[in-house]
Amino acid sequence: MKTTTLRNLWAAVVVLGLGTGCGNTVQVKGRVTDADGTQPQALISGATTFGGSGTVAATSQVRASTVGQDGKLTVVAEGKLDAKGSYTLDVPAGEERLVLEAVDASGKVVASALLEATAEGQDAVAPPMDGESSLEADVFLQMAADARAEMVDMVDVRARITANMATAARQGASTSEAFRSRVKALADAIRAAQQAELEMYAKAGVQTSQSALFEAELSAAAALNVALDAGTSAEQAYDKFHADLQAAAERLGAKVEQQAQSERAASASFRATVKARLSAEDAKPLADAALRASAGIEARASGAALSAILAAANAADDVKQQAVTASTTLRTQVRASTSAAMAAQAFASFGANVTGSADLQASVLGRYLGVNVANQLVVSGAVQATVTAAATLEATLDAAASAAVSSNAVDVTLLATKTAEAYQAYATAVRAQATALAVFGAKASPAVEVLVVAEGSFQLGQ
Repeated sequence: MKTTTLRNLWAAVVVLGLGTGCGNTVQVKGRVTDADGTQPQALISGATTFGGSGTVAATSQVRASTVGQDGKLTVVAEGKLDAKGSYTLDVPAGEERLVLEAVDASGKVVASALLEATAEGQDAVAPPMDGESSLEADVFLQMAADARAEMVDMVDVRARITANMATAARQGASTSEAFRSRVKALADAIRAAQQAELEMYAKAGVQTSQSALFEAELSAAAALNVALDAGTSAEQAYDKFHADLQAAAERLGAKVEQQAQSERAASASFRATVKARLSAEDAKPLADAALRASAGIEARASGAALSAILAAANAADDVKQQAVTASTTLRTQVRASTSAAMAAQAFASFGANVTGSADLQASVLGRYLGVNVANQLVVSGAVQATVTAAATLEATLDAAASAAVSSNAVDVTLLATKTAEAYQAYATAVRAQATALAVFGAKASPAVEVLVVAEGSFQLGQ
């Protein structure tokens, strides 16, 4: 799929100092590895991955393909590996949504990766091919077959899949059919997440599309590819990647707080689909890994929103630092979690630290408002109303999941719509507490936004 709207990618490539291509082709440089993946998350061991150990030795050549409307591939370039596993391909310029494949002597694909775009006149760096990149490519191709490639945000696919998920996807999948069913389940889950994100943005007055998000995120993906190829710390590379995605959404008009609410809706739709589609006992490691990955993205979004709210409200420095500490603790605990239940508990602790369910006066909210004995009951009432709204939200989300998702299918549109409606209702109920907090003057509105962020977050539900 050709495009002339690659300014974001061009800027990133220039800044990163990549080489210059010539004519109507550009050089794509990359490497095949024996690794399981790069995006960090808690580890699961004991599984054979697609990609992983032995991939370099098995690879005979690498090819680049464009993706058709039905997810079918058309090869546009081929090349060989050198002794270190590196390759260079001459790929047509101006292409988007490419799939790179490492194949053995018989033509069997042994690893694959996604390449977002090739810009005219500039070389490109591909992400390392490993188990994680292979799962990303498989899931994207399934999504492209189900919904057409241009309706899929390829960069978001990479953000939602971790090395842990790649390892778990093969664990217990004794047949190719079993593995393909897992790929299909993940494809459905990410489609649901992307659609719910758009629905929530629309309700916030942010008009965008999967294609617009993808275009805005190209520079973030290009920078990630360069960092990973250079051997930069994976944690550092992905921290910058997610920060760049946040900045991309802001350029499209989505405030950080709106991004957090949209990601919550996306996460809820993703969780509902994963839990229903990966309910079999042998798929539970993958389901748990996927839920933890979703929690990690939501934790980033919630922390960023909390800081943005307090910064805009000119909160005292010590209050802003307390919020940063709470958010950092949330991310650290989610990243270290070895089960989805542990990740959910981390969110519960985050909410308690921010809203003060144990000690209101010492909480982020309490210190921001200057809660004391005289006004504590007013704030406690608003907090309790928020807790009630969150419980209603969870029940509504469960009902939406029951109506839209089964063990073998998902109505993506219905699930996304119902999920976005549930979060909008939750936010409306919480914001109504601004009237009760009117005694705090100009601080009332920021206070209810803090409540919106602190409650109604990642939960496992039924």
